[in-house]
Amino acid sequence: MKFKVGDLVRVKDSTDDQNIPESRCGLIMERYSTRPDEKHMRYTDIWNVLLTNGNILRFHEMFLDKISEEEYEKED
Repeated sequence: MKFKVGDLVRVKDSTDDQNIPESRCGLIMERYSTRPDEKHMRYTDIWNVLLTNGNILRFHEMFLDKISEEEYEKED
């Protein structure tokens, strides 16, 4: 699995939505499932992401990059 709940991520520049903050950063809150009984992991996943502006948006994993601790510390 590429991501997990609690990962800090950045939405790729190729993704456009007026609800994405300028920082493009957020925290993965949960894996989105279209069916409540879906327990198995798919080949690729869709995630609910809490963005720094308080919006929660849904993204396919191909539109997200994981932010490492080193990258996060450089931005401060």
